[in-house]
Amino acid sequence: MNRKFLRMTLVVRTILSENGKLSVGEILKKVEKQFEAYADMVDLRYENYSPSTFNKDKSAIKEAWKIDLECDSRNRYYINSDFEGVFQNDLLNSAIFLASLNTDMLLPAFVIPETRKNTGMQHFYQISRAIEEKSELKISYFDYISEQEKNKTIQPYRLKQKDFKWYVLATDLSEVPFKSYALERIRDIETAGKFRPKEINFETPFQNAVGMFTNEEATKVILEFDHRDGHYLKANPIHPSQTMLSENKETIQFEFFIKPNEDFIMEIMKRSWSLKVIEPKFLREKFLDYWKAALQRNE
Repeated sequence: MNRKFLRMTLVVRTILSENGKLSVGEILKKVEKQFEAYADMVDLRYENYSPSTFNKDKSAIKEAWKIDLECDSRNRYYINSDFEGVFQNDLLNSAIFLASLNTDMLLPAFVIPETRKNTGMQHFYQISRAIEEKSELKISYFDYISEQEKNKTIQPYRLKQKDFKWYVLATDLSEVPFKSYALERIRDIETAGKFRPKEINFETPFQNAVGMFTNEEATKVILEFDHRDGHYLKANPIHPSQTMLSENKETIQFEFFIKPNEDFIMEIMKRSWSLKVIEPKFLREKFLDYWKAALQRNE
């Protein structure tokens, strides 16, 4: 999150934009041009990108991101075709990490960043390394129900984001295939010994789910909203299975094939002012119980 990181990112982006067509001089000029967008930011302002600095950045890019900036017989730089997978798994992950911090360090002055911060990011790097190196983690994890910290040893496999929260998907000594641990609930963390990874299917459990919960069986759900909320959901679907069933002068109906778990309920609860649960019946009754309890609490 400094000038060097931004410079490295712009170098890779510049070479990829015209792969195999740019000389060193052309790359330096294009990177300098892109830095003009950050002229108002003292910490990122940069005016003279020299060949020697480029060579240092080239070495840093190879070491940090495992990306070779190669030069052909015409002294034109390119990144070989094997780069795509590396880009998705390394550089893109770095970009996601920066975005998750909601920092304006890499944004031009005309961009207003999100002010709400992600939680638990102080553990992101250590967990990422543990996943890459197949190392166990000893964590002290805060339980919201008991309000006590519990010591656990986990084997981390994936990092997953929901809204402004990050989770590590990991196994422990239980028989459950994997569990999700919210990073902001980790109080202490320590890298432990190596483990042998298992073959775990992380995609299927989340396929018919919203958010982090994977419980409940997927079922058909039909919801009705007023036009304001309906148009919003048209533009911002809750789930890939969402389809519009009908629309009249007052309401819009949607159908989902989804797990009606806690995260889905919280998602549609945000639109209680226009929400009508058509089916299934058990979900409608669950919402009626929530609303009745809310009325009693607020009388």
